[in-house]
Amino acid sequence: MGKKKSVALIVLVTVVLLGLLFISITPTFPVKTPYSFQSLLNSVRLGADLGGGYGAVYYPEGVISAEEYAGEVARYENGEGTDPTEQYVAHGGVYLDSEKVLDENGEVLESFRTEFETAYRVFKQRFEDKNFTEYSFWIEDDYTIRVEVSDVSDLETVSDMFSILSYSGELYFSDTDTSTNSKNVLMTAGSEHISGVSVMDGGDSGFVVALKLTKAGREKFAEITETLSSSSSSDSSSSSSATLYLYMGTDVLMSMSVSSTLDQDVVYIGGTTSSGSVAYPTRESAETVACVIRSALNEEDVFSLDLQPQVYSYGATMGEHAALIIAVVFGVAVLAMLVFSLVRYKGMGLAHVYGFFTYALIFILCLAFVQGIAVNIAGVFAILLSAAMMVGFNYYAFRNIRKEFYTGKTLTSAIKSGYRKSLAVTIDTHIILFIASLVLYLISLGSAQYMALIFLIGTVISAACTLAVTRFYLYMFLAQPKNKIAFCNFRREETEDE
Repeated sequence: MGKKKSVALIVLVTVVLLGLLFISITPTFPVKTPYSFQSLLNSVRLGADLGGGYGAVYYPEGVISAEEYAGEVARYENGEGTDPTEQYVAHGGVYLDSEKVLDENGEVLESFRTEFETAYRVFKQRFEDKNFTEYSFWIEDDYTIRVEVSDVSDLETVSDMFSILSYSGELYFSDTDTSTNSKNVLMTAGSEHISGVSVMDGGDSGFVVALKLTKAGREKFAEITETLSSSSSSDSSSSSSATLYLYMGTDVLMSMSVSSTLDQDVVYIGGTTSSGSVAYPTRESAETVACVIRSALNEEDVFSLDLQPQVYSYGATMGEHAALIIAVVFGVAVLAMLVFSLVRYKGMGLAHVYGFFTYALIFILCLAFVQGIAVNIAGVFAILLSAAMMVGFNYYAFRNIRKEFYTGKTLTSAIKSGYRKSLAVTIDTHIILFIASLVLYLISLGSAQYMALIFLIGTVISAACTLAVTRFYLYMFLAQPKNKIAFCNFRREETEDE
C-alpha cells in the first residue's frame, strides 16, 4: 500500500470512527432544536434489572383495590355515596363486589371464575405475542392480574398499550360511531371471516394492520363495502366516503374510509386518523392492535370481562445507578486494555485499538437498531465475553507474529505467517461459539434468548474484526513508518529497514 493511499485511508477511517463515536456516546443535547438528538447508547433498551420498567395491575369489574375501597369509605364518611361495607367483601388485598362477583352464600360466582380464567389465558397470550424482551405475568389475590415489562417506551405510550391489550368482547365491523350505544353489526370478525393478522410498513403513513380474509370473509367484506359506498354516494348531505369501524366489544380498534367496493383477499387498515395524525406511527403500536385481533379470532378465546389497568413504573431492580456503574467499570477496563495494547505492541496495538473501536461501534449500532433486544446483566456478560474474545484473538495473532519474526523471517513474512497460524483456532472457536449461541437462541425464551442473540451478534462482529478488519488496519499503518520493525515494537540486530 502506497504512503499517499495510506494517509488518505487513515484520515478517512479516523473521521468515520470519531463521527460514529460521537453519535454513539454523546448524551442528548439540552438545547431546544426542531430535531432532538439522542445518542445510540441512549437508544439501547435496558432490561428491568438495569433500566427498570412499567407495570399494571388489572382489576376485573366488581373487584377494587384497597386504595379504592378506602376512598369509598372516605366518601361515605363525608356523606357521599353508600356504605361500602355493605357492598364489598375483603378478599386478600382486594375487595369483591357482593352484587357482581359473589352469590347469595358469599361464594364467588362460577361464571365469574370461568370468565376470569379465560381472560387470564387470552391476556397472557397477547403479551407473549408482543415478544417483549422481558415480562412477568401473574395472578394476585386470586382475581387480579399483574404485568411487568422492561423499559420499552415512555409511560404515556405504555399506558395506551396496557389499555388496548385489555380490550374484551367480540370482534365485528360496524358503520356506527363510538358515541352511539347501539352498534350496527355489519360483519363479525372471527375465524370464519379472518384467517390471519400481520403488520406491514405503510411508508409515510406509519404502519398498517393487514387482515387476511377467508373466501367467505372476502365475499362478505365486498358486500358491506359496496353497501356503504352506495349509501354514502346517494346521500348528498354526507361526504363521498363512509367510515367502517372494527370494534372489540365497545372499543374501536381501527377505522377506515370506504368510497368504493373492496373486493380483495387482504384488507389494510391504518394510515391517518380523522385529525390527520398517523394511526400507527410505530411498529409496536400496530403490533399491539394485531395481537388483540389475533387473540379473538377463535370463539373460545373471546371473553367479556372488563379489565381496568392501574399503570405504574418501577426503577432498576439492581439499583438506580447500576447501568451507570457498569458502564464506568467497562469504560475503565477498555481504557486499560487500550493503553496496554499500545505500550506492549505499539503499531500492532494501534491497529488493534482501531479494530476494537470498529467492533464496539458496530456492536452499539446492532444493539440500538436490532428489534427486540434489551440488555440486562446477562447481556452485559455476553458483551464482555464477546469483547474479551475479540481482544484475546488479536493478541494471539500478535504473539504468533512476534514468534515468527524472531525465527528470522522478514516483518511482512512474519505477519502473513503469524495470521496463518492463528487462522484455524480463531475460525474454529468462533464457529463453535456461533453455533452454541444460535442453538441457545432457538431453544430458549425471554432473557436467555436475548442474551444468546447478543452473544451471537458479538461473535460475528468479533470474527470479522479479528480476521479482517484489524489486519487491514495493520497494513494501513505499516505503510507510513520508515522503521517498521521498531513501529511494531520488535528488535533485531540488523538495522536495515524491512
